[in-house]
Amino acid sequence: MSVRRDPITGHWFFRTRVTYPDGSRGRIFGTPGVSGPWHELPQTRLGAVEAEQRAIMTARGGRDIRPTPAKEVPTINEYAVPFMDFYAAAHKPSSKRDKRQRLDAYILPTLGHLRLDQLRQEHVDGLVADLLARERNGRKGINTTLSVLSSLVGYAVTNKVIADPGLSYTVKVQDGELVAVAPDDVSRLEVAAGDARYRAAILLAADAGLRVGEIRALPWLDVNEIGRELAIAWSYDRTNALSETKGWERRTIPISDRLWSAMKALDRAGPLVFARRDGKPLGYDAVRDVLHEIYKRAGVVAPKMPWHALRHTFGTELARAGADIQTIRELMGHKSIETTMRYLHTTRDRKRSAISGLSSLGSGWAVASEPESK
Repeated sequence: MSVRRDPITGHWFFRTRVTYPDGSRGRIFGTPGVSGPWHELPQTRLGAVEAEQRAIMTARGGRDIRPTPAKEVPTINEYAVPFMDFYAAAHKPSSKRDKRQRLDAYILPTLGHLRLDQLRQEHVDGLVADLLARERNGRKGINTTLSVLSSLVGYAVTNKVIADPGLSYTVKVQDGELVAVAPDDVSRLEVAAGDARYRAAILLAADAGLRVGEIRALPWLDVNEIGRELAIAWSYDRTNALSETKGWERRTIPISDRLWSAMKALDRAGPLVFARRDGKPLGYDAVRDVLHEIYKRAGVVAPKMPWHALRHTFGTELARAGADIQTIRELMGHKSIETTMRYLHTTRDRKRSAISGLSSLGSGWAVASEPESK
């Protein structure tokens, strides 16, 4: 019997086979009174019979009304291929490499077997718990890994592979303290550098806020000697791959007097300002190791990120001098204003500390100056 009633839902439906004009045969089925082509018919046996007759007539008219097989949703493992091949295609080499490493090391081993439409918050939270259990993964690094997962899922949503699952992909992170090199220590590093190239490089970070990759990639063509400005547009990553600057933000920075003096003392052996003796680019590991030696010779304790701490000096001193937030953001090349706000918070803390010291000094002075009672 082609018309029947579902014993579980109680709904009437039909299921039958038809022959199309081209001779092919297929099975068709449907339910009246629900969303679909027969929604206006009553949800009764007669409604199901009428829906069946309409479906047969439509099929005989040449229209293929066989149900389209449900689209198979790929697994996260499978969708990582178009994600990397297409979504990440235009990203910087270092960014692509980082995504690939985080997928292979953390995301795919844990969640790769799941279909995209099976991903739930409990799976994301389980990944976080697994990453927290590994001592190497700080919360900031975990958020970076989660952002890769979020981008992959978001790409699938954009391409209508799945509906937006509405998941949360972040863990709370305590703001890290900005570690900047004190101005006096920057002067000590200058003296201890010895090599004119490293003296200029130190000041490119401390007086112009360049990242180490930007220092290694700065060409003389981007040094405006008449206007005394630097145009920052390129960066080398740790593998010496050249790309545009972080966040794709190009910026122009005035050259301070002492930086200009240091740059004029350089030999122009090639197209780069800071390079090997033969003019070729310096490797990341080489400049890191040399800077550590300079810190030792100067008697300055090296921070965890010695080059980046010099860049923090630039931002901190701008804030201390009263530069407005937008100017600091533009000079530092920050994509997000929240990143720049950290320098203002650091300055406010120092101001509070200074005022607190004045208050204590003032109280002591007041006590000492109070006239004796007669």
